[in-house]
Amino acid sequence: MLHGIALRYFVEVARTGSLAAASQTLHVAVSAISRQIGKLEEDVGTPLFERMPRGMVLTESGERLAAHARRALLEGDAVLAEIAAAKALGRGIVRVGCTEGFTRSFLPSVLARHHAAVPHVQFMLRAGTPAQVEHWVAAGEVDLGLAFSGGDPAKVRVEYTARASVCALLNPAHPLAQRASLTLADLRDYPVALLERGNTARQLLDECCARQGVQLAPILTSNNSSALHAFAALANAITLGSRLSLAGLQHLSDDLALVARPIDEPELSQRSLCITTMRERRLSSAIESVLKALIEAIEAAA
Repeated sequence: MLHGIALRYFVEVARTGSLAAASQTLHVAVSAISRQIGKLEEDVGTPLFERMPRGMVLTESGERLAAHARRALLEGDAVLAEIAAAKALGRGIVRVGCTEGFTRSFLPSVLARHHAAVPHVQFMLRAGTPAQVEHWVAAGEVDLGLAFSGGDPAKVRVEYTARASVCALLNPAHPLAQRASLTLADLRDYPVALLERGNTARQLLDECCARQGVQLAPILTSNNSSALHAFAALANAITLGSRLSLAGLQHLSDDLALVARPIDEPELSQRSLCITTMRERRLSSAIESVLKALIEAIEAAA
């Protein structure tokens, strides 16, 4: 019989890659963690880790148990959250992982509205690359993932997907702001600020520019979309992003206002936005309510 405490220790060692790191996170002695891991290996009759000079790496059997253990622990947390919810309306913690662009205004505004309606729910928000978000969801480190990517069904469950076209974002006073749509050639004639290469929007843009024979020379590149948005508004430049990234910006000053204009390039409209959860995982009522709020906000901004 696998005990919950042993599984928690096992999952933390798998996540951190060492007994010492797990000890610091769990505030439990290394010897106690090592003893529980040894008991697990004795119970299943096979090594769960390879002991390497720089840490511990899961064996094939360890990988199988880790997938089960993460799911089992999260489902246990979901049940406990639902029991607590019966006493305190909707109490629980919801962990959201997303790509950086959603942290500027969209997610803060969604979570703020949710907090006003369900004040007992607490949030944890973590930003990273699409690959990191997918990993966090698959490993159970976050409950909901929000990213511009398809989501690998072999790793995560796709709860919702929608088109999220790459648009030009520009100051309302910009000469091109009055147009219903823009072309890549239009962008060439004005200052642009772009994300660094490796981002999905930048990759699509570069492919379209290469096909059209258009060369863009950005006056600013950054891995931070918030910086690009502010620079575009203040320097009367053009940056790229989704219409969704402007949702919830009513509180910002006019100096930082931006409008979104579609770009007449079919490939730029093919990007997808996905909300993902861990495969085969039961979601708590608190997570379900935040998921619903996210979907409603995305559809309202479309």
